[in-house]
Amino acid sequence: MTPRYLLLASFCLSCDAFRLPAAGLRLPAGAAASSASSSSCCRMMFGGAGGKPDGEGGMGGFMEQMKAAKDMFNPENMKKYAALGQKIQALQEELGQTEVEVATNEGAILVKITAMQVPLDVKVSDEMVAKGAEAVSAEVAAAMKQAHAKSGAYMQQRMAELYKELGIAEPPKQ
Repeated sequence: MTPRYLLLASFCLSCDAFRLPAAGLRLPAGAAASSASSSSCCRMMFGGAGGKPDGEGGMGGFMEQMKAAKDMFNPENMKKYAALGQKIQALQEELGQTEVEVATNEGAILVKITAMQVPLDVKVSDEMVAKGAEAVSAEVAAAMKQAHAKSGAYMQQRMAELYKELGIAEPPKQ
């Protein structure tokens, strides 16, 4: 914890009214003009700029942050967040066991991945192998992209259901 005298000293240093004249110091010509034009009101530590109160004595930004923190650590919300953590862990286990399957070219390529996007299996038909390495490579890549998109969509759907079930707003999409 910061000692009180350090907080007081930092406040005093941020306020022009408490500055002592620099006796015996010479300032460059440009510095004297800039210090004379600066305002002589205090800069607030927790919001408000230069004596411009924003409805709450110049501390509106700080007070809004305090209200948001109070809401975040509300006991009811803490219970919801604890339940969310447990349900997310259970959902991750479920998604790890869920298989997503994608077939391309009428079953020429079959890709299986978990809903957590872990590859499980890739099967290539003999007809596809006969088309050559480049064709197989292109089809496998396409199938993997489709499986990845399908598992990602499934995962997002399940997470949205979980948030809705608990009555918690979904985090913003990135």
